[in-house]
Amino acid sequence: MNVVTTRFGPIQVRELDVVQIPEGLVGFRGTTQFVLWPDAEVHGLAWLQSTAEPDLAFAMVPPQLAVSDYRVDLRPGDRTALELDEAGDPLVYVILNRGEQGLTVNLQGPLVFNLARRLGRQLVLTSSRYAVRFPLGEPEASPAVLTRPSALRATA
Repeated sequence: MNVVTTRFGPIQVRELDVVQIPEGLVGFRGTTQFVLWPDAEVHGLAWLQSTAEPDLAFAMVPPQLAVSDYRVDLRPGDRTALELDEAGDPLVYVILNRGEQGLTVNLQGPLVFNLARRLGRQLVLTSSRYAVRFPLGEPEASPAVLTRPSALRATA
């Protein structure tokens, strides 16, 4: 399958690499098919690229890069929607943003994936425990993400 993107040019992906997010993402409910892949240059950085919208791509990182004890408790409905059994562990990412204050992550809207079933879901955490724009910190806190130029193209 050929996916046209504005950031990366045309990319060739297998159907198995397509992830369904049936409910879409906050602000993008109509877009439900994405390709998820790790960045080739920056360790820890992954991309979620829409298969239908060339301009729509999100940079993501594991939440532990921002908060070492970050934890998401999945409700039974979330586990059902992701087709996760009780023992299944999902893959969790948070969206990386670049703003006036530097790089931040959205800890209140994590993306949760069941890669075995190629399903994803964005959660909206109602607890105020986590911030929507949590700063990633100083370069020495997570050098692989903060010092590589390709991480700076994150403009979700």
